[in-house]
Amino acid sequence: MCKLKMAMSSSQPSNISVPSVISRLDQLVPLLACGPYSSSTLSKLASLCVDMKAVGPLLDNYNKDKMDTMHTLLTKICQDSQLEVLLRLQVLEVIELRTLGWVRSEAVDNYYQERFAQFGEARKEQERREAKTKSKEGEKKRKLSQTTSSMTSIQGQNYEVIVNGEKIFLNSNNPELTANAGKLLVNHFTNQSSLPPSVCPSSMKYSRTDLLTLATSPLSREAPQDWDRLVSKLPSVIQRSPVSSMMVASGDSNPDLTGAMPGSPPFVRSLGN
Repeated sequence: MCKLKMAMSSSQPSNISVPSVISRLDQLVPLLACGPYSSSTLSKLASLCVDMKAVGPLLDNYNKDKMDTMHTLLTKICQDSQLEVLLRLQVLEVIELRTLGWVRSEAVDNYYQERFAQFGEARKEQERREAKTKSKEGEKKRKLSQTTSSMTSIQGQNYEVIVNGEKIFLNSNNPELTANAGKLLVNHFTNQSSLPPSVCPSSMKYSRTDLLTLATSPLSREAPQDWDRLVSKLPSVIQRSPVSSMMVASGDSNPDLTGAMPGSPPFVRSLGN
């Protein structure tokens, strides 16, 4: 027993404990025997590969059965394409070193150094892309959150009024102003609907021929019903001084305005020839 301890301590690196490596190997064997593998298990395997390269000869000399079992498990892991390439490369290096009797060579070391550098750079590039993608997604989520918040704020300031059975939504940063505008709309359309048909805006349209026919009709010489009340509501821009309908009909180019009957309807501005 003393000779075994002396042999192990004489060849192992001072910073690696062979019993510790064996203990971790015993813990990992049952975890690696069946998948799926947790991230913790894979992390422990990567660390174990580093230590096995350092004390591999001692492990094989005094724990060959355990190393044979681990070798089988490592071969299966190395062939698992679902695992990270760098981890599989570490496992492959341990398998190859053990197959060569743990005899290191410059060619083997250079090969794995180049591969680790190659895949390490590829991994960094992938991590940069993933970080960039996450940053863009985070920015999109932030903007979407701001937009949603803004929309929620706008919706919270909406003022709803109902006019003629239809809903109208008003929005303003000033709730009092919005409410007053809504009341004005309601009052406006309420007053419109309460006017008599003769005052309410009409959707009827007349052709030029219809207008000329109406202008020469005898009825056009008569004042409309309730004209005295309605004329006061007409804009002054469309009113003219009243003239005698008889003078207009006779074609007098200089009619006597004094002959116009009080209260007779004014002529509307010419609509064109």
